[in-house]
Amino acid sequence: MYGRVVVYTHDEDRDALEAKARAGVIPIVTSAPGYISYGVMFDGDRVVSVSQWESEEHAKSADAALAEWVSANTSMKSETRFTGDFAWLELASR
Repeated sequence: MYGRVVVYTHDEDRDALEAKARAGVIPIVTSAPGYISYGVMFDGDRVVSVSQWESEEHAKSADAALAEWVSANTSMKSETRFTGDFAWLELASR
């Protein structure tokens, strides 16, 4: 299983940015091959995007598609970008 983490900076209104990103990003990730999960955290002027993918190819393909969407639709700038194989990932059993 592969993960993708990107830390962005932004200067947009948080609520407007979140609404715009949900509307644009969710269709991209949920229709992408290998999609497992996606989440976002806000911390002041930073946005942290975290996702899980079935393979490195899936993670990198999604990263490219998401980077394109972010560049075309927001003022966010990537501060840190990382895609890699999970050394381990513990999931709760339900």
